[in-house]
Amino acid sequence: MKSTFPCLVLAMTLSTQGGMAEAQDAVGPMRIIVATPQELSVSQSASNTVGVSQVGGQTAKMLYGDPAKPGLYTVLLRLEPHKRIMPLSHPDSRFVTVLSGNFYIGWGDAYDETKLKALPAGGIYTEPADTNHFGETRDEPALVAITGYGPSGTTYANSADAPSEVKK
Repeated sequence: MKSTFPCLVLAMTLSTQGGMAEAQDAVGPMRIIVATPQELSVSQSASNTVGVSQVGGQTAKMLYGDPAKPGLYTVLLRLEPHKRIMPLSHPDSRFVTVLSGNFYIGWGDAYDETKLKALPAGGIYTEPADTNHFGETRDEPALVAITGYGPSGTTYANSADAPSEVKK
């Protein structure tokens, strides 16, 4: 797996005035958002959200930017209980925070339950560009925030695992 240090440096660079101004030009000024995980409404189908797995039982809400276009974006993704995401990758590096529930994440080209690590609310992980990862929820839903620098997309390690509506 590639080092996550370059991704963190990129995130820090973007948080500077110059980097953030460049990202804001693409989508307009950032809105002020203050909410607990319980206050977040994530009710739109994720079927048209670029850069997510498109597995049924997901809802999404764009908080900032557009993962289909160049620039900074953040998407909230809610996964219903008992959802499995087969190995996939994205062309952009991303940073993920579990906001509520438990999310189980692993890396590799084949789904392997023994490689899953349980992340409770407050847990974080990175998705380095072009690195296959997989995950699941168990008896409860999970809410995660995904931040990356687009354009994004989704490529399944095994194309037979891809839901028909996945956008590349």
